[in-house]
Amino acid sequence: MAAFEIAADYAARRKQFGHAIGSYQLVQSRLANMLSELTAMQLLCDRMAELADRGQLSNAQASMVKMATAQKGKWICNEARDLLAGNGLLLENHIIRHMTDMEVVSTYEGTDFIQALLVGRDITGISAFN
Repeated sequence: MAAFEIAADYAARRKQFGHAIGSYQLVQSRLANMLSELTAMQLLCDRMAELADRGQLSNAQASMVKMATAQKGKWICNEARDLLAGNGLLLENHIIRHMTDMEVVSTYEGTDFIQALLVGRDITGISAFN
């Protein structure tokens, strides 16, 4: 969410060719797609919390949500970094820090690959860990 908010703010403030870059169609499209993915992530997490509160959340469901949200989170950070161009690499803009944080999130408690194997085992009933 922070990476998206930084990118949206930057798009409104950064001027190029006499206009805020947020006035360009490609930038608006990127921001809209980032917000769409962010909203989907939030809805997945809300639903997962509801199921967990009811004691109905399976390990495979948790793995699927972790896998999907980590992938989308990394993608949002990458889009934000790209939108800020070289400024996205500067520590003062925080995007690169968020990208690093998302790399950590996608690794702990199992990488996307491991989460996919857990979900795949639930789908097929066959463990690929052997």
